[in-house]
Amino acid sequence: MQDLSITLGKTFSAGWPSWRSIRGGVSNPGPSVNFTIRLADHLREEAGRMMLSTDPATIITEMREESQRGGTAAFADVWSQLENSLILLVYGSNMIELAGTNLRITIKLCQDIFRGKDVSPDLEDRDPEYQECLENLVKTHRKENRPNVIQSRREVINHAKALNFLIDRVVLDNMVLSEELILETHHILYENVDENVEAGKYRDHEVAVSYSKPGEKRKSSICLRAKAVPRYMKEMVEHLNHDITKAEISGELDPYTLAARYHHQFVMIHPFGDGNGRMSRIILNVLLLKYAGHVTTFGSDDEEKEEYLAVVGRCRKIFDEEDMEVDYSEQTSHVEFARSVLTKSKAGLEHMWGWATRRGKSTT
Repeated sequence: MQDLSITLGKTFSAGWPSWRSIRGGVSNPGPSVNFTIRLADHLREEAGRMMLSTDPATIITEMREESQRGGTAAFADVWSQLENSLILLVYGSNMIELAGTNLRITIKLCQDIFRGKDVSPDLEDRDPEYQECLENLVKTHRKENRPNVIQSRREVINHAKALNFLIDRVVLDNMVLSEELILETHHILYENVDENVEAGKYRDHEVAVSYSKPGEKRKSSICLRAKAVPRYMKEMVEHLNHDITKAEISGELDPYTLAARYHHQFVMIHPFGDGNGRMSRIILNVLLLKYAGHVTTFGSDDEEKEEYLAVVGRCRKIFDEEDMEVDYSEQTSHVEFARSVLTKSKAGLEHMWGWATRRGKSTT
């Protein structure tokens, strides 16, 4: 695995975010394309309430132009913030699923992985980090034993590797997001994590999503039938790449609605035995990174987790009402989540604006 800061840095000088056509195929990665960022109607009011320095379209456009002027050497400042966001992405995404370990160890493991280092989940019992992992297991109401310590570290390592892998393929290599890539990403995410879950294979059994707050009765929601998963996944990927191709032809793109729609579709399908939430947030953020130039995080604390799960739950109800009743292009079950994604993108957008306008500020 290569150093992500180096590989992203090489792409940066061609314009960031890196927009290249997906119509060339794997053997011909396609020329650079230009988009006019045009937010959907349901996001324009949200953007106005965010109190940004300027609108998201201007921020992304200025970032792209300034990165072309600044070149590879200018990437160091951008990478520092982006790496922190990627780490928080892994940490928060794991916390939503009651997986992984504490933030300090997550930072250490992710930094090593993003720098291309080999990382082992194993720890000696006398290692200070072992006790730290045990304490985190107690804090998160998991059994405090050696297998769970190793498991919690593996969940961080695999998550970071899976995220790194899909960034490499979709953002850097400009590969079309395919079922094969999704399956391979899940295999990396879930390898040696749970013997009851087939890593990299669609589920062949029924599953339900269940969640409850402490002290509350657990609520369950039945997911799509297993036999329907292959068809829904095929259609999801086709719709995604159709939407991207359509945006390339028209020259207009809404990266927030695009990323939110396919996070939402993936969660509703729930194609794997486990790991679907983490996979959905990897897909969301890889699309955001490619088309908006930043990532967004959920679940870093209990309040964020509750808010995220509540939005996803409300969107699920609309999905169930619209599925097979409303034409795909007219479905609205992702809209509330798209608003949430844009709102959560404020920090990333402000950092991009600060970087893109830094030279003007230094002369005043």
